Amino acid sequence: MAPEKASTEAVSTDHLSTELTEQRRAQIRKFSKLMDSRFRIPGTKQTFGIDPILGLLPGGGDAASLIISAGIVIQAARFGARGSTLVLMLLNLALDAITGTVPILGTVFDIFYKANNRNVALLERHVVDPTLTRAQIRRRVILSIAVIVVFTIMLLLAIVAITAWLIAWIF
Repeated sequence: MAPEKASTEAVSTDHLSTELTEQRRAQIRKFSKLMDSRFRIPGTKQTFGIDPILGLLPGGGDAASLIISAGIVIQAARFGARGSTLVLMLLNLALDAITGTVPILGTVFDIFYKANNRNVALLERHVVDPTLTRAQIRRRVILSIAVIVVFTIMLLLAIVAITAWLIAWIF
């Protein structure tokens, strides 16, 4: 009888592991919803979360949001997500953080881009189909890097132009 009990315990432990995994996935989805789509703009279908609200705080709101949102990436690593998936998730956060530095535009971008929801979708895809082709992830990573580079260059050019205009205006 003792061997049967041991095998029953092993099955229940596996069930608990699956249950725990589902609980963690549900918690991550709730967290993402809170950050990106908890509230609805009245009269529209457009949702937003606390991420764009944090972005309105000068001097650190976007940094705080980035740190908080990194939790989803950490959970993805715990779920065993591939390096390419984690890179894409980090690129989503980087794009969100970089655009967040632009007043007003960053907040509007946060409302529509929803980096946390995108990262949860990547995590869900990994959990459901961990054999997602590398080519699909590679294309997304390259596109994300290109967008970040172009946006960063545009941002730097805007800073230089504004600085030159201010210097010319002062002198």
